[in-house]
Parts: sequence; structure tokens; C-alpha cells
Amino acid sequence: MHHVRKACIAAFSLLAITSLVACVELSRPPLDFVPVPLPRLSNGVIKLSVAHVVNERFEKFSDAQIKNFLDALKVASKSELRREIEFGEVETFSIEQYFKPIPASKVAWRNALIYDFKKGSGDRSQLEAAYEHAITKQTAPAKYWAAFAAREIGLAEVDTDPLLWKKRLVDTHLQRLSLLAGIKAADCRPVIDATPYNEWVFWSALGERNATHDVVITNQLVASAEYGDVDIHSALRGGVTVGTTDFATHAQFGGQFWWSTYAFSSNDPVIVSMRGGERYDPLEAARLAGTLATHELGHLLFHYGHPFGVSACVMSPIPMLRFREAVTSLDATACEAANAPGMKIGAADMRRPVYAAEGKR
Repeated sequence: MHHVRKACIAAFSLLAITSLVACVELSRPPLDFVPVPLPRLSNGVIKLSVAHVVNERFEKFSDAQIKNFLDALKVASKSELRREIEFGEVETFSIEQYFKPIPASKVAWRNALIYDFKKGSGDRSQLEAAYEHAITKQTAPAKYWAAFAAREIGLAEVDTDPLLWKKRLVDTHLQRLSLLAGIKAADCRPVIDATPYNEWVFWSALGERNATHDVVITNQLVASAEYGDVDIHSALRGGVTVGTTDFATHAQFGGQFWWSTYAFSSNDPVIVSMRGGERYDPLEAARLAGTLATHELGHLLFHYGHPFGVSACVMSPIPMLRFREAVTSLDATACEAANAPGMKIGAADMRRPVYAAEGKR
């Protein structure tokens, strides 16, 4: 749901938060995290609201690309999830405008979860602990996620030792994140700058808006490291999160998802390398992005999990950023035949924070 990291469903760990209380003053931290109920879906067409959130420093999808994106998402929803969807009129916002309504107090406690690689002050031991927790709590069978990760790291042999894997994943995450930090935007400044827009935990606060959308499309690169809710497949791509499904207090299904188009549009050598050399023209980029965003729709509507290694399933994490390869592998019939645990309705646990003003329920 954190985590494409974070195609995934997000659910912060109270352990990760409370472990920081002693050294960081948190502003109105949650009392608890409670489950978001499964949506009660009608038998008819599902209508979704859409926002396009734009950082003007980066290349953005044109109107034609947005249409291609939504058309592809509609087609893939029917073929991969067996549900018909339609969209309301797309609303466009600047990234500053869209985040402004979120109360500062609802962002402040999340900041304590950031591994600050920009200042070099991150705590590696806490990051390793986060990965160890993620590995031990992983719902996918170890042989599947380990084989998936070993292939992307280049290991000749596969093991499932969490103590070895937490170090491997942190090494891979930070090494590849440093490469991403070296990318320049069109204005010749680093794509990862002093603003918080690259931070996944910043995006996790979208659900705190009083008015939100079911689908948020953005051109922002989200690449970061944090001490809670880490994902194996995100680590392999240096902390890049292509999309996340998370709670949204005022949304119709109790959640929403955001999806970044940056990795589909960028032709920086670092990104192209993560795509396995794949290059896309604008309309193919939009079609691939929309098709694969169905992953997040599966999290949102059915709380599906991640069937690691079952490439026929749209819910399987994308290998690195090889989007064309991922789309070519989709086969809903083969996915159903695989009967993967991650494809069970409710397999993923989406949660929302509860604050003092609400009280525990």
C-alpha cells in the first residue's frame, strides 16, 4: 500500500514511531492505527475522481497522455480486476497547492520517520531494523520474495536469512538512491532538492486532506528512505515509489492512490538503466503507466496484497522499472490459476491513524 512501492498499501508501524519519541518531539502523533474496512462495491460501474498534481520543474503528462493513461487504466481494470470504472473530470493542481491544506501537525510526526540521506544524518541501524521487520512480517512465501530480490541484486544463490537480507536491502537502497540524487531536472538543479516532495512519508499525509480524490496522478519523483513501512521491491530500485495506496479519511472507499509518471517520462540514464534500457514514446509511456496503475486500484478496491514472482498478476511488484516487460507479462487467467495468497481479497492491511481528538475506537 508504502510502499509500485510502495506499488503497495501503506500502514505505519507504531513500533517505528514510538522508537523515535525519546529523541524527537512529535507533533500530535497518532494514538493508534485502525483498519480501513474493505469497500462495499456496487455491481455497477465504479466512478473515480481524479487529480493531476504537477511539479513544474519536471516534464508532465500532456492532456493527450492523461487521456491515454485513464483509458488504459479503464481497460486494464476490466481485464485484470474484472471491474468497470469511469472517471470524473480531471482537476489539475500545482504540487504546492495540493499539499497546502494538510495540517502541519499531521505532517510533523511523519518527518521523524525520514532517513535523512540529504544531510547524511540517517541512522543505518534503524533502517536495517525496519527491513528486518518487513522481511519477518512479509506475507509472500520467503522463497518467492527472496528469488525476486536476488535476481535484481545479481546474487547467484538464493537464501532467506533475514539478517543477511536486511543488510543487502539497505546497501542496495542507499547505493541506488545516491545515483537518483545525482539526476538533474530541466532547470539543471537536482531532481531531489531541499523540498519534501520526494519523501514518501510526505505523500502518506495526502489522506489527511479534508477534500481528496480517489486517484492522484503526479509527475513528481518520489525516492526516499524511511524507518517505517519499507518494501523489498522499493529498496531494489533505490527507494523509488511509483505509486501507493493509503487511507484517505474523506474518500468514498476510505482510501486513495497516487501514481507517479516520472519514471515513465524520464530519459535520464539512471532511470533508463532501471528500466532495463526500455525507452518509450509519450503515448506508450502513458499507456504503460495507466495499465500498471491498475495495481494500486487492486489495493484500493479489494485490498489485494503482493503475489511476488507471479508476473501474470497485475498485483505482482514491478521488476525494477521494467514497465514494458511487466505489461507484456500480464495474464489475468494465468493469475487466477496461480491462486496466490496475495490475490485474496483483504490480503493487505490498510490502516489509518487515530488522533487524540477522535479518541480510540
